[in-house]
Amino acid sequence: MSDIPTGNTGEDIHTSPDGTRYEVHSEQYLHLVMSKQLKLSLKCFAVFVIILVGVPLANFYLPQIMNYRIWGFTFTWLFLGVLFYPLTWLIARIYVTRSLALEHDISTRATWEEGSVHHG
Repeated sequence: MSDIPTGNTGEDIHTSPDGTRYEVHSEQYLHLVMSKQLKLSLKCFAVFVIILVGVPLANFYLPQIMNYRIWGFTFTWLFLGVLFYPLTWLIARIYVTRSLALEHDISTRATWEEGSVHHG
């Protein structure tokens, strides 16, 4: 498991936009974490939808390219039959890797000290 992320997503997830630090178990902190994970989920979903909608649109608007034969398959069937599943696995892997990095950042940057946090 050497490919488990070590964190550092580049985002400051334990402070609010105004710079206030929140306790790990507070509602505000939970909302902040959930919003970061939602943004990541929506990005991965958008890529999947683009692929899913893009194939029929490419078949309609670019029939010469999509009917081109590669290894005995039309490009459409090569994509759907051979390349679609590895692409969805790649999207899932990217999501899991970035989600683990986000959780790692959360756990390493979280503050547990009573004096320096906002109990909102």
